[in-house]
Amino acid sequence: MSLTDSGYGLRFVDCTGSPDGDARGTLERAGVHPDELLSCEVFYDAARLDVAAAREIGEQLAPGARLPVSVIPTSVGLLGEGSARVQATAVPTGATATRDEQARYSVSGPVVSTRLIEVPEAGDIVDQSHAILDLARAWLGETGTGLDDVVKFNIFYKGEGTEEDWARAARVRAGYYTEPGPATTGIPVPRFENEELEIAMQVLAIRGAREGRRHSWPDNHWDWPFHLPYKHGCRADDVILIGGQVPLNGSAGVLAPGDFAGQVRHSLDYIDRVLRELAVPRMAVDRLTAFAAMAPDNATERLALLRAEVDSFFHGKAPALVPVPLPALAYPGMDIEIEVQARLS
Repeated sequence: MSLTDSGYGLRFVDCTGSPDGDARGTLERAGVHPDELLSCEVFYDAARLDVAAAREIGEQLAPGARLPVSVIPTSVGLLGEGSARVQATAVPTGATATRDEQARYSVSGPVVSTRLIEVPEAGDIVDQSHAILDLARAWLGETGTGLDDVVKFNIFYKGEGTEEDWARAARVRAGYYTEPGPATTGIPVPRFENEELEIAMQVLAIRGAREGRRHSWPDNHWDWPFHLPYKHGCRADDVILIGGQVPLNGSAGVLAPGDFAGQVRHSLDYIDRVLRELAVPRMAVDRLTAFAAMAPDNATERLALLRAEVDSFFHGKAPALVPVPLPALAYPGMDIEIEVQARLS
């Protein structure tokens, strides 16, 4: 079952808007109607917004419509003129999304998109991981889908940029997925509004697509320090998701340490390999979300380098780019992680 005759037709939009938070106006200019939204993410500066205000920015994309909104804190003071960056996933023009009464997830045909799932009362990061994935399975079950239908899996966890922070619950998460698993992105954040919260996860699933899915793991690609079931890229008909691509080698060693532009190029090269293996042209990319380690003394330079490298990679016709500044990423010395959302028209 498809949303359109030619595929799922999902759209991945940067709707950050102006510094005054006019994300809805930006969405309208992109030709997306509020009824077409599945979910959105708000990356916010916790020094300028609290979590309620950040959530309201997302909710204003579809006022009163119970849109699933995920809010993720970034580095303080490094979002530039605005206090938040907003991105959204939408169904094809003219289709509609049905939202859960509690704004937990949206459904359109076989596609299900959740907000970040949080269970802070469950215990430590391992206990919370188990509880979140059990809850994700239950939510998906309400829509007739399951974890094996997931095409994209995002994890945000409280960490300071060490492998131990990331690895502690990684094996727990991996145990819930059957190989070949979804594309995945795992990002450490400096803090959560709820001090008991250690980790939060969200999923995008397409019911019935698993049998025909294509996955990518190119030769000589970067790898995790231990085996996980995820793949670098996942293509379901016309929808292509590439998990966070990072400047690591096959044994999880950091490439080009201290060279931010070089690390961006390594990540983009990995993205190109995945696109090629999935037979997807660069022009099909809708959006890149770039998580970048930045500090006050290098943020302006790094943002400019990021934009320049992305522009060069796309030969001056870059898609939407959503930069997300953070104090650190999963490995010391690794300063960039870029995920990709694409569609074939």
